[in-house]
Amino acid sequence: MTEIHSMTIAQLSTQLQEKRISAEELTRAFLDRSKILDEELNIWVTLDPEIAIAQARKCDEQIAKKKFKSSLLGIPIAVKDIYFTEDMKTTCCSPIFEDFSSGYDAEPVRLLRESGSVIMGKTVTTQFACGDPPPTKNPWNVQRTPGGSSSGSAAGLAAGLFPASLGSQTAGSVLRPAAYNGVVGFKPTHGLVSRYGVYPVALSLDTMGWFTKNVSDAATLLQCMAGYDVRDEGSKPADIPTYSNAESARTAPTIGLVDQYYFEDADPETVSKMNELADKLSNAGAKIESAPIGIDFREVLDQHRIIMTSEGSYTHSKNFLQRPEDYAPEVKGVIETGLATSAATYLEALSTQRKLTSEVEKTLNSFDVLIAPTAISGAPTPETTGQPVFQAPWTMAGVPAINLPYALDSDGLPLGVQIIGSHFQEYSLLSNASWLEEIIGFAETPKLA
Repeated sequence: MTEIHSMTIAQLSTQLQEKRISAEELTRAFLDRSKILDEELNIWVTLDPEIAIAQARKCDEQIAKKKFKSSLLGIPIAVKDIYFTEDMKTTCCSPIFEDFSSGYDAEPVRLLRESGSVIMGKTVTTQFACGDPPPTKNPWNVQRTPGGSSSGSAAGLAAGLFPASLGSQTAGSVLRPAAYNGVVGFKPTHGLVSRYGVYPVALSLDTMGWFTKNVSDAATLLQCMAGYDVRDEGSKPADIPTYSNAESARTAPTIGLVDQYYFEDADPETVSKMNELADKLSNAGAKIESAPIGIDFREVLDQHRIIMTSEGSYTHSKNFLQRPEDYAPEVKGVIETGLATSAATYLEALSTQRKLTSEVEKTLNSFDVLIAPTAISGAPTPETTGQPVFQAPWTMAGVPAINLPYALDSDGLPLGVQIIGSHFQEYSLLSNASWLEEIIGFAETPKLA
């Protein structure tokens, strides 16, 4: 029998519905595993077993009454420590917020609770979700970075401390750690999932996201959290289909392989593995062609940095003025760069963002999805969180994207492929990603003591 910590949301939901395990027993199993592994991996910022178990007991009351309003009922979920939570502090892994309690839930957290999820605890983020290396370790190799900024959420899922977790992405903070930790990472269209109650970095870029064991579970979480929210200035109205049906609609897709820039900057092993993957998908029935996008990716990255630093300096202006010494070097650099950027330079960057968005959509008119390597290589050493240069263009364009692990490199570290879809076409993206997932058949997990 599959061990509890290796099960998907769908499998765990079946266990709960058939009363093979209670929500309390399930939560305690993940708490026990956390107690064993967290000392080395440093996944949690806040983990209060009493809070988690109390939630699980309420779920068991609903299960006893056969009130299964969602397959998320009784499922423990971890939350990146920039999401406000009414019953736990939100520190952003900063001394400035070390005792901050919001008193209310961020909208994604509220929706998860409404579905019956157990909000298990708060995971390590790089400070204020920027680039300073975290204390979290990569469970595949503790001498390598788990990536960032959603470090604890990705590494904890890979280590089996919870079956799903929330992250966020301003440059590459969902897709890159998903690749480095060998898990599925999903980033929806900018504006599809509310950011209300999530501490911002840069609102023109910030996108909610999450980590799961497979594509189907990613769709389950999207079903719960998608929707317009007037309190989020970037929220956009959109039709919400039944995403859970996407898996049954899968067929061999027409795929655009983004090799310009990506194959120039990736390490040789990544390029070789991606070519092997393209051959495998083609042999399975996919039509694959090169997909040139009519824009300079290096210019895009420069302009992305301008937007992120300009808006980041606005986010932190008051606290930075009062407590500059409490900012980690990377965040401090973001703020100082942004403060020195002119309005004209910022507006030019926003113009580039619009051009990129248009070019990506134009390219996607010829394909079902685009694919590219998620990261330059497998996880590097931990003095860095890795480079966001392969993920940031899709964040800047605001399109949905998902990472799938597909191979191990020569060091035994996972490699990821990112699959990119059109704005608000998550149903199609999930369907095509599900097809790729089946063909790839990746089943490796980290070897933990």
